[in-house]
Amino acid sequence: MTTSLSPATTSLASSPVSVPPDEGGTQPIYVLYSTMLTCSEIWGVHQRPPFVPPVLEPSVSITELNTNQPYYYLAAMLIRNQVVEAQDCPSGGLQTPFVANTCGVERARPVLIEWQNRYDPEIVQVAQNTGVPPRLLKQLFAIESQFWPGTYGNGYEIGLGQLNQSGADTLLLYNPPFFQRLCNTVLHPNRCEMGYTNLTNEERRMLRGFLVQQVNATCRDCPGGVDVTRAKESVSTFAEVIRANCAQTAQIIYNVYRRSPAQISNYVDLWKLTLINYHAGPGCTARAVQYVNQQGLFLSWESLKTGLATPECRKGPDYIERIFQ
Repeated sequence: MTTSLSPATTSLASSPVSVPPDEGGTQPIYVLYSTMLTCSEIWGVHQRPPFVPPVLEPSVSITELNTNQPYYYLAAMLIRNQVVEAQDCPSGGLQTPFVANTCGVERARPVLIEWQNRYDPEIVQVAQNTGVPPRLLKQLFAIESQFWPGTYGNGYEIGLGQLNQSGADTLLLYNPPFFQRLCNTVLHPNRCEMGYTNLTNEERRMLRGFLVQQVNATCRDCPGGVDVTRAKESVSTFAEVIRANCAQTAQIIYNVYRRSPAQISNYVDLWKLTLINYHAGPGCTARAVQYVNQQGLFLSWESLKTGLATPECRKGPDYIERIFQ
């Protein structure tokens, strides 16, 4: 996170999405996902607005992506992993095991600057390949992990973007080409040909677990306890997770409205709803969209915020504010 002293956390809820069937009893499918589609194309937005918030600018240079933030969690991890020496600071530079104190942050500052910008070249390249705005991807990493690409807390949320089982499920379900590539490295190709939804529960759990560990750059034998190569490679995976969330969000909107997202919302607000889906899960997304529909309101961010009032969803608006600040 960018300014708080608390470690970054993620809550990717696994609550199911209610999909209303057609009159014939089948479930409507809006999204035919392809790795060639950008989020704009998935939503049916054929032309981006000329002016967007900085975080949604489609392209920036590596230099423009540079930041210089005093990340207290990242500083703590650098001290704990002996990348930074802070023994002369009070309490060895730590106010809690996962939060540095002011002295610890100052000792770590040169390394903090290098660390929070070390993935910028990969972010810029991946943004060009996928259409995910580079500042959005970097800001998501900042809030989720403060650029520490290992495990946090209970170990269920891992990597730069804090991927968990629910996020892995979204990626494997909404990106069939990605699923095929991953599945063929874990299961027999005959099983993979069946598709993700037709695998057994145990096979799906195996794939999700394997995917989550693929973005885990923790390495006891590496300098600083991090496999930098694996961390850099994970940037593209997190961009694919975001695109999969764009697709899942589009599907949820279609399930409720039977219309494409672009017909009932706008480019900026669709990004905000997609990030709610990433952060709080499809259950929160579906409830918010259903609430707006029931109230007869336009699917705007202001109307959606009112539909995020349940305990498991109400932190979503604050998350969006931090992404877009």
